[in-house]
Amino acid sequence: MSSSPITFIAWDAADLAGVREVLAGLRRDGVFLFRASLALETSWLGDGAQDFYGTAWEWGPDDSELFFELARRSKLLMTIDATVICCGYDEDVEEARECIAQELVVANNAQELKRLLIGAEETR
Repeated sequence: MSSSPITFIAWDAADLAGVREVLAGLRRDGVFLFRASLALETSWLGDGAQDFYGTAWEWGPDDSELFFELARRSKLLMTIDATVICCGYDEDVEEARECIAQELVVANNAQELKRLLIGAEETR
């Protein structure tokens, strides 16, 4: 389990349908979603939700695939410490770069994301 929280924020506006689909299988308790080593705090996702943000307070390397799908399908950036990660394809990365001032680190698949997250933890 990790000690560095990971935040999820939209670079423009989150695809709420994508967020709901990816997170549908997780157990909810109040503002938290859980599975195995994951504790993910989320914004409101019900009727009237207009955007999404979330924080993974507890997570493990095995959550990388879920994180990759959540970020890619929902148009979210991930931050861990000072690193900003964009998960997706060339057009997604270019669109994200136009919307933020920071340098982006790109993960093209869940395995790359897993290596980035483990690396960020090891440099703490």
